[in-house]
Amino acid sequence: MHSVFYQESLTTRARRWMWSHKIAVLCFCASLYLFGSSGYIHAKALLAQYLIADAWQESLQSGQPVAPWSWADTYPVAALKIANKHLYVLSGSSGRVLAFGPGHVSSTSLPGEQGNVVISGHRDTHFDVLETVKKADIIQMTSPAGTRSYTVDEIRVAHYSQVEYLNDAGQDMLTLITCYPFDSITPDTPLRLIVRAVKHS
Repeated sequence: MHSVFYQESLTTRARRWMWSHKIAVLCFCASLYLFGSSGYIHAKALLAQYLIADAWQESLQSGQPVAPWSWADTYPVAALKIANKHLYVLSGSSGRVLAFGPGHVSSTSLPGEQGNVVISGHRDTHFDVLETVKKADIIQMTSPAGTRSYTVDEIRVAHYSQVEYLNDAGQDMLTLITCYPFDSITPDTPLRLIVRAVKHS
């Protein structure tokens, strides 16, 4: 009787061990997948900036928009320097565009024109630099019209439904937008970090 009970307990422990082992393997595989997916997104964003940089230089020389790859439905319209980070801005701000770089919001002034130039980007790739931006920081934007310097004068958090930051306030401004907070695991939060800078006179 004792032998039978002992064998059953061994079988039960073996089953528990097998299940815990399977769960551990599944968790490990899930972790690898998530890590790989994150790495893929960052790698794609980084590689795209090199291709976009080439298209940007070619467009400056030719004076015509140049797509960074043959099937692209966007093209670079400006270059940004924020702190020590150099970025190329694409035309449009759809999710497909933002996967490759910051995007210019088409309803706002074009880079190089007077008014409010609004650019959006992902907080976990290109616009992660906005987490460390402070008031009085200088941001440079280069367009076909030349290079302009802007001084950060406002940093705030707003709900995505508050779209007044898209308005033209009658002065030359640069408005940068990204999701907030930076450490959120939710892919599309309702909050936005707004960094507003005014052009040097």
